[in-house]
Amino acid sequence: MKVNCPYCGIAFSLDGVSVDHCFPRFEALRLHGSPSPRDPEDKMYSITSHKCPECRKQVMWLNEIRTTEKDGIVDREVVQTILLYPKWPIKLLPLQVPDRFASDFREAHQTLAISSKASAALSRRCLQTLIQEQENIIEKTLQSEIDKLLKTNKLPRYLAEDLDSIRIIGNFAAHPIKDTNTGQIVDVEPGEAEWTLEVLEQLLLFYFVDASKSKARREALKEKLKETGKGPMLKP
Repeated sequence: MKVNCPYCGIAFSLDGVSVDHCFPRFEALRLHGSPSPRDPEDKMYSITSHKCPECRKQVMWLNEIRTTEKDGIVDREVVQTILLYPKWPIKLLPLQVPDRFASDFREAHQTLAISSKASAALSRRCLQTLIQEQENIIEKTLQSEIDKLLKTNKLPRYLAEDLDSIRIIGNFAAHPIKDTNTGQIVDVEPGEAEWTLEVLEQLLLFYFVDASKSKARREALKEKLKETGKGPMLKP
């Protein structure tokens, strides 16, 4: 069985990891008397616990097991796996991202597994706050703010196209409340919540990580030019 670590995201096969398997016995929960025989209609489950081979953090999964029997041989197959611990995948952002944005992003990411509607609303609200604070663009609608940001030509082309597609994928025309009240929980289109979250992450990295790395590179080059006396001084 292949899984992704909910902490660091590494993909690996449990076949190559030291794991512990246990099978809950629901029949044994009776308070009095001997356990009743297993109902053939009951589903079978197992709990798998292990440490991630990369980050060494603890993980537990609930597995739904399907059993088949042929010629006296019982075969077990995992048909569904649900993360038990941690409760949801942990999404880490670089430390350069301010906590007020990082916490909203994490909440939107954690909510995705429970409610795509709520996740999309949190992402839209965080996106609007990001545009307003970083670019001082404040309009009546999110779409107007996105349009105004795109006209500045500050974003890389790929990121500008991804940002512009949020209103199309979200079908703002059919759900104008997404545009005027970004934090409102309303119906979402297939893949909308995931896409909005992904674009939001890329924007956070662009504003708070890529920009700081670029500035550091310019400062380093500026010092080299200053030491050698060659070339014009770079603007900060």
